[in-house]
Amino acid sequence: MPVRDCDRFGRPRPADLTVLGNRGASGIDGITSSALGAGSATDDPLVLVTGDLAYYHDMNGLLSVARCGVDATVVLINNDGGGIFHLLPIESFDPPFTDQFKTPHGLDFEPTGDLYGLEFRRVEDAEGFAEAYRDSLASDGTQVIEVRVDGEASHRVRETLHERVCERIASDS
Repeated sequence: MPVRDCDRFGRPRPADLTVLGNRGASGIDGITSSALGAGSATDDPLVLVTGDLAYYHDMNGLLSVARCGVDATVVLINNDGGGIFHLLPIESFDPPFTDQFKTPHGLDFEPTGDLYGLEFRRVEDAEGFAEAYRDSLASDGTQVIEVRVDGEASHRVRETLHERVCERIASDS
């Protein structure tokens, strides 16, 4: 969902900012590797925003941090499964939805910090994220900031925002 959220909710602004998106066959292929590869070709700050399934799928891409000397801020959005599938009609049919589409994993990603020699920080709210993000941008090396979110609740927020935008457009017409 992170790349979709950027497309859907990111506003134009006068910042010198490059946003790259990687789309693999299933949407999660090689996202970490692609981001770190792109980051190794520039001195600009690198922020990788990725979902938990994509992080898990390409976790070994983190080996390039040490091999390529990349400094990055990795923002790991952990909703314990495939949030994108809330967009499908199958969402209203459970248990097939949870077992076959959402696929909750229950993984603890903190050990990836030790495994790949990265700083790892877990945050639970916006204030904690803002602090961890500022600290990471001001630090050398690569830091992973895990943001835990409720996948269903975040989908409901997206729906509410969509409805507000539609109402605003209709009222301005």
